[in-house]
Amino acid sequence: MADWNVLATSLEGQRDTLLGLLRRFGRFRGAGYRNVVVGRVDDARALLDGVRDALATDPFLPSSLAKLVPIEKTVRIDPRNAAATLAEAAEPFLDRLAGGSFFVRLERRGLKGQLHSPTLEREVADPIWRALESRGVKPRVDFEDADNILVIETVGGEAGLTVLGRALRHDYPFVKVR
Repeated sequence: MADWNVLATSLEGQRDTLLGLLRRFGRFRGAGYRNVVVGRVDDARALLDGVRDALATDPFLPSSLAKLVPIEKTVRIDPRNAAATLAEAAEPFLDRLAGGSFFVRLERRGLKGQLHSPTLEREVADPIWRALESRGVKPRVDFEDADNILVIETVGGEAGLTVLGRALRHDYPFVKVR
């Protein structure tokens, strides 16, 4: 499943329709989980613009797309050291997380009984918090309207990470975080 930089979910039972509709933007395939597709696109911003335009004109996309998340980095995870792997993978995002309030949100697919999402979110956020403090930044968490959200989307033994800023979430309302 490697080589994905987009994760999308469909409304219930619409995965195959969504898969067909997204293929005009890149290479998409089912992710092995209900209502989940992953894909590879050359230009994430062009994808976001294209999906926003298609939502306004395509009669089928609004009734099939639940959310779409551009992914900046993927890593393999092992349940025994997932927090350390994810915290290390998040290091390139520290500069963006230092610029205001943030929180970590993980949506787990697979590894049931091996990973607990809220616990893993805290275990990833703690070293980020300490790293920001060591840079002289006073970190702030805001779950209501954070400046940035470190999003981690897992698909089995892989995790996709990205930082979603407030402006991006506003400009592309289909880029959702639970």
